Amino acid sequence: MQSVSNIDKHEHLCACPECDLLIDNTAQVKEGYISQCPRCHHVLQHPTRLSMRNNFLCVFVGLVFYFPAMLLPIMRFTMLGNTQALSIFNCEQSLFSTGNWVIGLVVFFTIILIPLAKMILIIFITTRIYYKIKSHYLAASFKWYNQLTKWGMLDIFMLSIIVSAIKLHDDAELEPGIGLYAFIILLLTSALQTQLLNKKLTWTLIERHGE
Repeated sequence: MQSVSNIDKHEHLCACPECDLLIDNTAQVKEGYISQCPRCHHVLQHPTRLSMRNNFLCVFVGLVFYFPAMLLPIMRFTMLGNTQALSIFNCEQSLFSTGNWVIGLVVFFTIILIPLAKMILIIFITTRIYYKIKSHYLAASFKWYNQLTKWGMLDIFMLSIIVSAIKLHDDAELEPGIGLYAFIILLLTSALQTQLLNKKLTWTLIERHGE
């Protein structure tokens, strides 16, 4: 069993994502400077306000395409001479109207509400940090963002669209709608924003600009 002192010592170590070298992460890297792995020279930290701006721009693009992705038809399919266009909002209405309340609530929170809440939180955090605006809610907002990230399922919904299209391909004529293209852009910007987000840098800047 490890002693308390050994556990505390190990908590200050982080592994390089490239070569797995254990590195002391207690040192704070100033803005404009780069922290590299001493073995493989992988960039570990590059604190800069531009990363906050890039996160904001990425999320803002996603927010622009969010409403078209939810409201415009994602797919038009023709079967036996009947053509029907469905959007995510229409699918949500159908779930509630047919009594599938549990599934409807799951879809509402994971596909509609959580992605929107994540974008609003990131825009709030990045704008406050970039413009050095003091706020009591920065730390709480970032904690909520990290919790909501575990529940977003845009990629799973995209996979379900692909599977449904494959199954219906032989029985119906399918035509992608504008909402599908907007949804793809929303999904890509969400994934890119997650990759661009430097959580350690964000926490450091929150400690500096929070109250």
